[in-house]
Amino acid sequence: MKQNTISLRLIAEQAEKHGLAVFDITRMPVYDEPIVLPYVTIALVNSGYIQMEYDFDLIRLERHDFTLLSPDHILKAIETSEDFHVTILFMSHRFFAYLAEMYPDNYKYVHYYQNSFHYNELQYDGIKACLQVMKKISTVNHQFRDKLLSSQLNIMAHLTEIYCTENGFEPKEKNSVQQLMLRFHTAVAENYHRHRDVKFYADLLCLSPKYFGTIVRQTLGYSAGELIARYVMVQAKHLLQHHRKMTIQQISDRLGFSDQTAFARYFKSHTGRTPQEFRG
Repeated sequence: MKQNTISLRLIAEQAEKHGLAVFDITRMPVYDEPIVLPYVTIALVNSGYIQMEYDFDLIRLERHDFTLLSPDHILKAIETSEDFHVTILFMSHRFFAYLAEMYPDNYKYVHYYQNSFHYNELQYDGIKACLQVMKKISTVNHQFRDKLLSSQLNIMAHLTEIYCTENGFEPKEKNSVQQLMLRFHTAVAENYHRHRDVKFYADLLCLSPKYFGTIVRQTLGYSAGELIARYVMVQAKHLLQHHRKMTIQQISDRLGFSDQTAFARYFKSHTGRTPQEFRG
């Protein structure tokens, strides 16, 4: 299959312009580099498989697998098969807010975040058809485009619920620790450029720093401070590699460091290289 990849810039342009964007790709964006996507992401694997990390946890998706990922989490593609082909929908914050307003009581997808499940052939065809319809509608300049897209998404959400019931799959409610980790990830995504100390997040989650640190390490296998640092470094590396017109000082400002020296010291402590050396 011909390699069909897509840039993060194009994803952002299309998602912000149209509210959502649907792409058929055979290679994940920024392959082998971790990225943070500020979009609700829905993926349907058409063929082959992909192995990737989601918030540093390894997952594998295969043919006819479907997944829904919440925004601002860390994603890294590791390996894909030669016949890998996926249809991915990216939804902007603006459109998600519009969707929630349109369907406040019966919008289903929020219950399926961070879940993956498998469709049979008939079910796959139904979801694939919905995605292709949205792909066409999203690029049409029409005054009721958002309404048409939201209606189609609601149809797909109801189909998902029906298919999961048919397959005996019910999304499990997250236990207290899982909910805590999700809140922690969300808090880091919202505050990493202002706060990088564990105490801030412990206070935000109404826990003592010691207890919070213990729960995080027992759950993730590494410290809360390391998760925060990983998140900051993903953002820093992305800016250094893919926004070359930005100066080191501008990147330092974007990430919330007091000055360029503080950023360089932080970056080198986690990579062994200065930002200039990493950029090359």
